[in-house]
Amino acid sequence: MRIFQLVALKNREKNAGGCYPDALAHATTLAIMLRKLAREDPKDRSAMTVVALFLWLTQAWPDIHSPNDIPDFVKISGATPCREHAFRTYKDGALSWAEYVHRYRDGKKTHYLWQPFPTYLNALFQPLISAQSYETPFLRPKTKVRLFHIMKKKWRTPVSLNDYPRVRKDTFHQYLIDCALVDNTLTPIPRAQIVSPNRKHHKHADTYQRSDSDRVRYKLFDAYNRYLSRLVRAARNAKLSPHFDVFVGQHAINLIAEHPKIPPYLSQPGRITQTVLETVNGTQQSIRSPATPLGSQRYLEENAVIRFFNDLFVHLHVLKPGKSASKKQWVAYYNGATHRLALLFIVLTGTRPTHGISILAQHYWGGDMVFVKDKGRLRQIILCDYLQREIQHYRTLQSAVLSMWGPHPELDEMWFCLNDHGQPAPLSSRTLRQFMHQHCPGVVPYQLRHFFAQSAVNNVSSTRLLDQDIDRLMGHENLGEHLGSDVIFPDTFEAMKVYLNQYAERLGMQEFAYV
Repeated sequence: MRIFQLVALKNREKNAGGCYPDALAHATTLAIMLRKLAREDPKDRSAMTVVALFLWLTQAWPDIHSPNDIPDFVKISGATPCREHAFRTYKDGALSWAEYVHRYRDGKKTHYLWQPFPTYLNALFQPLISAQSYETPFLRPKTKVRLFHIMKKKWRTPVSLNDYPRVRKDTFHQYLIDCALVDNTLTPIPRAQIVSPNRKHHKHADTYQRSDSDRVRYKLFDAYNRYLSRLVRAARNAKLSPHFDVFVGQHAINLIAEHPKIPPYLSQPGRITQTVLETVNGTQQSIRSPATPLGSQRYLEENAVIRFFNDLFVHLHVLKPGKSASKKQWVAYYNGATHRLALLFIVLTGTRPTHGISILAQHYWGGDMVFVKDKGRLRQIILCDYLQREIQHYRTLQSAVLSMWGPHPELDEMWFCLNDHGQPAPLSSRTLRQFMHQHCPGVVPYQLRHFFAQSAVNNVSSTRLLDQDIDRLMGHENLGEHLGSDVIFPDTFEAMKVYLNQYAERLGMQEFAYV
């Protein structure tokens, strides 16, 4: 197999919707790690196990190159501001839960916010964190050296696990990242909080969507629970439970035993809020922190988009020439229709307005599959029924206006502007921005692409799209995902087409008969 084909195959495997890592092989490797830690001095093994598991949970072990790289993890109170490498316990009613400070990446910004531990790890972390003194590092320097030695030396498979598959240690350390990459429901912003920037598959997908820390906190808690549950089920089915005993002091608990009840603040669907302790009138109270906005800053509200296209509809009605209109009036009307169709095309397909502002005439056969030139390549676009009708109306107008001027040069683009002499000129991103600024000051066409992406993520109907479908609609592609390298199955195409039709209906798009 050629290098090109190998890279293409690897890219498709890493895309959302790919195959999850082998759960049993990773569960076996986790059991090997826990077995090694259980042999340490009883005075240190609990803290060593907590740090080792936490660095695995946050996928930080590949960045640890010496004992000094292991952070000083400490417990802080609920009234202390969040900071990196900190833990706390939060009591909600009768239930306590362990939380850690998670680093949220948001473009060039970084936020440190509290994140609850996954359910299967709370049974270990919560009692150990509760027993720890404030601001006291979990590991002494000498203990860090021992832990580093365990994690970096070769892990031999014990005889009792010889009959089970396992993975390489470096692969094991990337388990959660590999799960997040292929998770087809995670969405890009939460995925960016798990996957390091150098391993993101579609590097800019998260910049087109927006969310907030409460929603992302819930998505991360849910995702970690699902990824760890895969290991737990595999280990239980293989009867590996005895290999998952960990120690809290002198007492052993089993990591894959039935997990405890979930406190109320983790049980609300869709959101998990962050709370801090504040002293009010001499008493401490739990105060909910406001959610931190994350993702796109260029998103448009749906009502604003609907109002903008309604205004364009009215504007074209005003421009519509009468029977005695001059050629100049018809050109102005035609150019307005061209700009409106281009903006409809962007908001209803998510096409990049700096590249393929028009579909290619030579690849148009009147159906719902068309092509644009995007980043030097042909890109396939799916048209909703409403947009197909608008294109037909526009072509009727185009034919009528061009017939007034006689012969004209042919362009690759299906829609284009006309100058005062009736000669075609390609529609440019600059003129489209100027047109949009006249009717919606301060807004640029690219924001319609952001709106398209967020609308697809927000869709909660029965035809909800998976991450891979949204990436395809947005044109997020790597080698091996371009036109001709993959296939859209009929059911997938049907789901995307149904969504696009519902999306156009939701925006209340009005059909315009130009002539």
